[in-house]
Amino acid sequence: MLNSNTLIAIRDGHEMPEDLASLVIPHYRTPDLARLCVRAIRRLTDHPYEVIVVDNYSADGSVEALAEVQWIRLIRRGPESEDEAVYAHATAMDIGTRAARGRWLVSLHTDTIVRREGWLAALIHRLREQPNAAALGAGKLDTDPPWYRAMKRLWDTHRMKTLLRRLAGRSPLARHEPTPWYPRSYCSLYRLEAVRELGLSWQPAVGHPTGDLLYRGLVDAGYGTVRLSPEEMHQYVEHAAHATALLGRGGLGHWRGDQKVRRALRRIMGSDLARQLASDDSLDR
Repeated sequence: MLNSNTLIAIRDGHEMPEDLASLVIPHYRTPDLARLCVRAIRRLTDHPYEVIVVDNYSADGSVEALAEVQWIRLIRRGPESEDEAVYAHATAMDIGTRAARGRWLVSLHTDTIVRREGWLAALIHRLREQPNAAALGAGKLDTDPPWYRAMKRLWDTHRMKTLLRRLAGRSPLARHEPTPWYPRSYCSLYRLEAVRELGLSWQPAVGHPTGDLLYRGLVDAGYGTVRLSPEEMHQYVEHAAHATALLGRGGLGHWRGDQKVRRALRRIMGSDLARQLASDDSLDR
């Protein structure tokens, strides 16, 4: 764990370690999750880093709670922040990427909790092992039991509709096609110099979720990728997928999805690590 003097010196630009990693975390009205997220980073990270939290105009007092964490760089957006979450998140990532001062760029969500000491050094080592690679990440981190995942795949209505159209000799609809693999932004790692040289952005587009076009820009430029399996990524982080939407924006719009997120939150918040982090205010200083 880095001491507070080192982190504050990095925050203020007085120290600039050669192998610095810039961790960018968009935030919107999830102060308790965000506090847990940054405390876990502080406790379990020994590689040099800076944390850049970009607040999407929470305007509810939660950003003031984050301001109590003395060693982070907190960027506050104004009322120009986009109403639609996906665009606000992408713009926050672009802002954080421009502000980053490290060699490595790490994207995290406030509902991502690192769970293993030395996680950042381990991920950087994996990427550094492949000199031509500029991106590292995993697909969706699904912690459902294997039998449940198999059932979901079996009863995937989009998959069924695609199969029926092909059997009928018709082309499948684009919206029913599975999204090609890309490093999910709940935890992904990039060579910052490559992202900047190519002028890449986190913005989504039709058929391209947040971060997908950034990744494809690197691939098109000839860079390689380190693909982790969801099981490998889960060794380093927990992710309560969509918890930010549930807590910050009122839910996903469907009851079953909200219930799944609540179960994931109870599992993570009830862990020994979460309880220890929640009670340790010294990690804010």
